[in-house]
Parts: sequence; structure tokens; C-alpha cells
Amino acid sequence: MKSKSIYLQLFDGLRLMVLLPVGILFFITSIIFIFYYTDDRIEASDIQLSHIENRLDHYFTSATHYSRLLLNNDVIQHGFDIYYNNTDGFSVQKINMSLEIYKLIYPAPYIYGISIYDKDYSIIMSSERKQYPSDFKAIRVTGGKWFATKKFDNSSDNLIDTFSYVHPIYDYRSGDLYGYIELIISEKSISDIYAVSDTSSSLYLLVDNEYDIISKSDYLNEKNTLTDTIIGAVKLGKSGHIFSGYGFINTMPLKSYPWKLVHFIPLFFFIKPALTIGIAFFITACFSLGLALFMSKNIAKNLSKPIYALVEHTRFVSKGNWKEFSYEADSPEMIELIGDFNIMLKSQNELKNKLIDIEKEKNRIEIDKVNEQIKPHFLYNTLDNIYSLASLDEKQTLMELVMNLSKFYRGSLSLGKSFVNIEEELHTCKAYLDIMSVRYHDKFEYSIYCVDNINQFKCPKLILLPLVENSIYHGIKGLKYKGNINITVNQDENNILFKVSDNGFGIDMNNLNHILEDETDNNHHFALKHINRILKLYYGNDYKLDFENQSPGCCISFKIKKEFL
Repeated sequence: MKSKSIYLQLFDGLRLMVLLPVGILFFITSIIFIFYYTDDRIEASDIQLSHIENRLDHYFTSATHYSRLLLNNDVIQHGFDIYYNNTDGFSVQKINMSLEIYKLIYPAPYIYGISIYDKDYSIIMSSERKQYPSDFKAIRVTGGKWFATKKFDNSSDNLIDTFSYVHPIYDYRSGDLYGYIELIISEKSISDIYAVSDTSSSLYLLVDNEYDIISKSDYLNEKNTLTDTIIGAVKLGKSGHIFSGYGFINTMPLKSYPWKLVHFIPLFFFIKPALTIGIAFFITACFSLGLALFMSKNIAKNLSKPIYALVEHTRFVSKGNWKEFSYEADSPEMIELIGDFNIMLKSQNELKNKLIDIEKEKNRIEIDKVNEQIKPHFLYNTLDNIYSLASLDEKQTLMELVMNLSKFYRGSLSLGKSFVNIEEELHTCKAYLDIMSVRYHDKFEYSIYCVDNINQFKCPKLILLPLVENSIYHGIKGLKYKGNINITVNQDENNILFKVSDNGFGIDMNNLNHILEDETDNNHHFALKHINRILKLYYGNDYKLDFENQSPGCCISFKIKKEFL
């Protein structure tokens, strides 16, 4: 059998090396593309639903806040007194109550109306032009509760879908039930939220626990035949993301309300971008393959002599030796290839060094991200307290609260520094505790003890605050007795020792590993997980949080290395 020349052997090898990897790469890339494309579409849908949920939560939370402003309003309280004791003289006071209601509605255009009922659910007054009878008697209202309701449209007298928040009003002196207040948000205000997304190719639904539609996007007015299919798939689906023959259905339960958001994308609109990209990718792959085969034939002619030297040098490089390839080639193509190969070696060597620097930067960015995830959700409650104190003319308490808030943000920002001294960190914690003491009306006491000669050692910024916050929200917030939080800072020969203890409910030690490793959004103890990560990133795996349940309460401690700022 006649042997093939090295040129033919090299060409056959190159052809096989091109066809086989390109085919496998095309297949794998297609699978990866489909996976990531689907994942990206799902993530985009999740983001859209989360945005809608945040807007809904803002509307509903604001409405409940406004209702609470009316519960202890002097004009409303006095109006109920006159209503029950002197019905004939109630007409003048009713005007004053109406003015209070309209003052509340004015800054919140999404509030459709406010109605006040007596304790027998009879209407006393309402901002609505025409009342539609709401049967709240059949539903036991012992605290604030949301209902899907219907009301008359003020402009046309047609029935429209609404959401009502009903809350009982009590005499703040005797505690007797006065009646009920109802805040109304129209479904049109809710459906307007959907307009932030692409409703021309997507459908949005808000359903209750019985899977009845209580809100929908305008596009569904022309697609009512799809609703039964969508709702049926949602009922049968075991997860939030469902694929059916009609399209993609994403379901998200609202965190604070007994309803579900549903996002439906028809199949054509879901896969349309993928089809366009896939066709372009296939054409590009075929063109590249043809070009590669053509170039392989020409390259084979010039690579016959220097190819073994190049292969040998490649083996040399694979062992971690990044020395440039020195070879006297005759053809310009080989000279260029060797030059490109040496450029690649240089780039790879530089990339290796950059990866080391990137890994360090990644650790720093991850820590910054952790600090950003420690949400100052108490800010909203603090602003509510400032508002209430201002309305009650509590000037001294108001000034102290604002000053503590300023101290807290001055300490938490720290001019963008990642480290502060221990004294600054303790001042930030004290400001936070003073704020929360006002927030919870002296529900707890606290103490801070620090050895004098360690104040100027450095520690990661906001390393203590999440533990204090965790003690309040998960330790003593639900106590029926007065809580106590103690912060102590000591030292040993090489380390600074921190300890935060409370007399609350303690922590579930059997579930501790899950708390520290849970990566989901449902982890309510995410601050503990992130502090553990910060300690390991800065100081190594030997530095971590230690937990110990007391009787009663919980003690969380950790240590850091002694280092000056």
C-alpha cells in the first residue's frame, strides 16, 4: 500500500480536526445557548414580576400606612363620639371628617376612595360619589385585611374591580370598637403597573388563592380564551416556571399578600429571538467551517517541516514554561503563525497574571456586595417615626432620632472605606440601637462594653450591625417581656473578641448549617451567612461565627486579627 505524503496526512488530520471539533462544538454550543437563553428569559420574567411586586407592595403598604394615620386621628375619633352620642349634630363634624379624608387622598392618586363604617358595617361617610354595598359582615375583620371588591365608577356608574383594605377603628381612650375604615385602590391603578413591561407580547394576571383572576393586563381583553388554559396550567404546576404547548408561564406568590402574580409569554414570542440568533449562528458556523477547511489545505503545505518543532514547543508550554518559540521558518505564513503563537503565549502569560489580580479584586468586590446586601430596611420605619413625632410635636425626641440617623449613616458610609476602627463601629451600632429603641418604644435595653486600649484597632465596616439587627428582629421583637442586648469587645494575645447576646428566642441549632449555607432569597438570616463569608475572606477559614443558646436568648461571637487601621 502506497503511503501518503506528509502533506496529505497533515491535510487529512487538519480536516478531521476541523470537522469533528466544530461539529461537537456546534452541538454543545447549541445546547448551552438554549439553556442560557431559557435561563435568561426566565430571569427576565422574574425581574419583571419582582418589579411589579415591589410596586404593588408600595401601593398596598402605603395604603395600610395611610389607614393607620386615620385610626388615631383626633378629628375621626371625635367624629365617632358625636356620631354615637348626638346623631343630629353630626352633620358639621362629618364635613370635618371629609376634609381629613380628602387631605389623605390628595397626595396618593392611586387611592380610589376612603369609606368609614360604624361597628354594624353601616356606611357613615365616603369619598365615593356612589356607594356599592360591600358585604364585610360575612368576613370576620379583627385586624387590617385586604379584599378583592367591586365599586361604582365615579364617571360612568359602571362596576369596576377594586381592592379594599379594611381595618377596625377603636376608641384610643377606652379601647372600645368604633367602627371600620376602608381604603380602596382601583384595579386600573394596579394594571397600569404592568405597562412597565412589554405587554404587547406578554400577559399578566393577579389571582387569589382560589385562582380567580382579580387583576389582568389590557392585552388579555382580546385573549380571554387563553385564561382558562393559563389558570389550569398554574393549578397543575408544581414550580414557578412552567412550559406548555402554548408558551411559558411564570408564577410568583406575593410575599405579603395571599395572591399570586402570573406572567405568560406565548410560545412564538418566547422562542422568536432564539430562532433568529440560531439561524444566524448556523450560517456563520457553516461559513467558518468551509473557510477552515480551505485554509487547512494551504496551511498543511507550509507546516510540514516546522510542525513537529511547534508541537514539541507546545508540550513545553503545557508544562507551565511560557518561553517564546524560536524557529527559522522559510514561508511568510509560518513566520506569521510563529509570531501569532508567540503573541498568544505572551497574552496567555499576561492573562495568567491578570487572573491572579482579578481573583483578589473579586474577593474585594464580593465583600462590597455583601455589605450592599445588608439592607437598611429600618430606614423606612425610622422615617415613619420621624413623621409621627413631627405630627405630635415631640421636638426633643425628634431631634435625637434625626441625630442618631445621621450618626448611623455617617458611620455606615465611612467615606467608602472597607475598614473602620472599633470605636467607629461601636458608635454606628449605638446610633442604630438608639433609633430602634424609639422605633419599638423602649421594648429593649442595651449595653456596650469595650476594653479601652483596643478602640483604635481596625475591623471590617458593618461587621457588628447585622448581628445587632438579627438580635432585634429574630430574638426580642416578639417577646412579651422587655428585651436586653449586650455587646462586648475584649482581646487575647493575637485577636479581638466580639460578642453579641440577647435574652430572646434563641436560634435553631439543628438548622444552623442550612441558615449559613442557604443561597435562596427566602433565607431571612442572610446577614449571618454574609458575615461568616466576610470573616473567611479577610482572615481565613479559621475565623467564623460561633453560636450558643442561653437560657433565655442567644449569644453570637467571633474574633478577628489585631491590626491597626
